Amino acid sequence: MNTSLVLTFTLLLSLQNAKPEPLPLVSMIPNGYREEVYKAESQLGFVAVSSQPIEKNGKKIGNRLQKETNLTLQRFGSIVSLRMIESQEMDLIGTVQRISMKQYQGPKQTLELSGQRDGTTFRVWVENNSERTIPWDIDGFGPLGKEQMISGKKWTHEEHLQFDCYQAVVNRFVTYDVVATKKTPNDSKDPVAWTVLMSPKKITAGNLSLQLPKTLYFLDQNQTVLFSETEMDGIGDISLVRSKSAFVPNRSPKQMFDIGKASFIPINRRLPAARSSISSSYLITVLGLQGENPLVEDERQKIVKKTNDAFMLEVRAFRLPDDVPASAAPSAEEMAPSKYIDWDNPAIKNYSREVNFLEIDPWRKAVLLEKLVRRRMMFDNQAPFTCASEIAKNPRGDCRHAAILLAALCRSEGIPSRIAHGLLYVEKNGEPMFGFHMWTEAHVRGRWVALDGTMGFGFVGADHIKISHHTYNEIESLAPIASLQNFIGKAKIQVD
Repeated sequence: MNTSLVLTFTLLLSLQNAKPEPLPLVSMIPNGYREEVYKAESQLGFVAVSSQPIEKNGKKIGNRLQKETNLTLQRFGSIVSLRMIESQEMDLIGTVQRISMKQYQGPKQTLELSGQRDGTTFRVWVENNSERTIPWDIDGFGPLGKEQMISGKKWTHEEHLQFDCYQAVVNRFVTYDVVATKKTPNDSKDPVAWTVLMSPKKITAGNLSLQLPKTLYFLDQNQTVLFSETEMDGIGDISLVRSKSAFVPNRSPKQMFDIGKASFIPINRRLPAARSSISSSYLITVLGLQGENPLVEDERQKIVKKTNDAFMLEVRAFRLPDDVPASAAPSAEEMAPSKYIDWDNPAIKNYSREVNFLEIDPWRKAVLLEKLVRRRMMFDNQAPFTCASEIAKNPRGDCRHAAILLAALCRSEGIPSRIAHGLLYVEKNGEPMFGFHMWTEAHVRGRWVALDGTMGFGFVGADHIKISHHTYNEIESLAPIASLQNFIGKAKIQVD
């Protein structure tokens, strides 16, 4: 089983959006503070926010805000350190001029984004080589807009407002609905006198739909933040406690949170011969589903019954491509080189040179490539995610690396491909469950067929539940994995 580290850190999308209606900018500069991050009884790390004046020729010309997030987790017993630094530079009236974001796994920088405003547009560079131009709302907030709003606003009871905030993790403005409520504590020792709920509106672009998490702030009588509660992808509900607040959490954080184990979804019974299973039915309940369609339907899987918070999914596996119903023709994106599926890099051809391509049938080629990935890939769940050409040079990683590499190998041989994100049946300590997984789909003989480079069977059984698929065209990070956020920590699965 290959389980991925799924964090909000990784959700950088390459999206374009219409400019929101401008809202008045309130220039509020928070004082520096530090927050400890908790998941139940586990302390994950800290968040530090700082503010510094920007000076030129001895005169103040603006302010620079910075937010640094540091997390230390376990992943099946292995230590994983994550770090993200976000910053914004503003002029004296609070208009954002520059922004930046850097992400690290351990000492290695995994992503860098920077941007500069030019009037009502903003030029954004990802890793200094991929440029995007987006509309910029000069009356909106920068990436630390939430921190500005909660630190400087004086609230009234049942006050409602909206503000637009640029979020680097989605490279666009996001509108937040805000509600402030004055509380009457039931306990005289309860310091919480106010709550402020910030709810981002859902983002939709193409076949990606992303709901950023809500944040609920708890304030004292002076409207000083005591702590907040939000959600982090792959981790679930977390609390952030101001280190200088009077609030003392009732926790004894002695154990480190294991993000790998937390991603599993227990099920009611074992699935016999799971890897070779031809058909299975699953009753899936998802917290907060509210009637939405939570996963893709295709030739392999169909939703046959649905309620507001549950659905019955029938999954059918196909051992041969000719058994698969005919699929829609592939698009140009399924053959295009991209940041991660860089099949035009010479390292991809070099990787596959040991395969005898006297075989001209596309499906048989794809199966040979699947077996090659399985044979040469060394499992390493701490390997940073990177592009296919780098994986080809050092073939180690987990299901993410295998899926991306196999997709690139297929495209290098003229076979359209895409990446599937979903769940895989596994057994841990004798207990049946589903966990996060990625695999590859190749378009052969007029059909999309599923292949898994972590297994090398030449087909995918009914133990794979697909949530989404993506071409990874014009994607700068693991944004498509965001489709799993409705399942990890929120779903229950029963084998029918």
